[in-house]
Amino acid sequence: MKRAELTQQKILAAAEAEFTEVGLYGARVDAIAERAGVNKRMIYAYFGNKEQLYVTVLSRVYSRMADAEKEWLDAALPPEEMLSRVIGRYFDFLASDGGFVRMLMWENLNNADYIRSSDAGMLKSRALKTLADTITRGIQEGVFREDIDTDDAVLSINMCCFSYFSNIHTMSHLMQKDLLSEAEISSYAAHITGMVLRYLKK
Repeated sequence: MKRAELTQQKILAAAEAEFTEVGLYGARVDAIAERAGVNKRMIYAYFGNKEQLYVTVLSRVYSRMADAEKEWLDAALPPEEMLSRVIGRYFDFLASDGGFVRMLMWENLNNADYIRSSDAGMLKSRALKTLADTITRGIQEGVFREDIDTDDAVLSINMCCFSYFSNIHTMSHLMQKDLLSEAEISSYAAHITGMVLRYLKK
């Protein structure tokens, strides 16, 4: 890797750590530069300003998910099996990538003002379309109910997976359970899979 690329990767890793901790408005370029071990002038040279750096980091975290989704979505599986696979893999990914979860939580607090300028829409479109196509295929094959709204179903799958992790700390406290444990995550993933399939199936 060239020195310039290595420096940019160090800056992006440091910026993600800073943004996930304190959000865009709490982050300071000086702190990112210190984390990365670079002069802050390098940040401005490569990324323009703090906002553009934040947008680049958003694209970076979505790119990680898109890379993972390629492996899940390429399989030619029956609709039920495909949805079970995808839901399970979403739980695995979100459990292992806290940076993705926290970046999305901060961006929701920003009213999605910056995601519009990122590559997220392009990176996520394939997965959303594949999920919708899988549900449509299930309807056509007579496996799923004909009155299913595919957009609602896709939204429900995404929200049910993500909300577990966006609320995991508060709900662990309120329910007096370690929802971060592997056993609890696996159990809830199975619960959501069953709930979604029971709703979709005839």
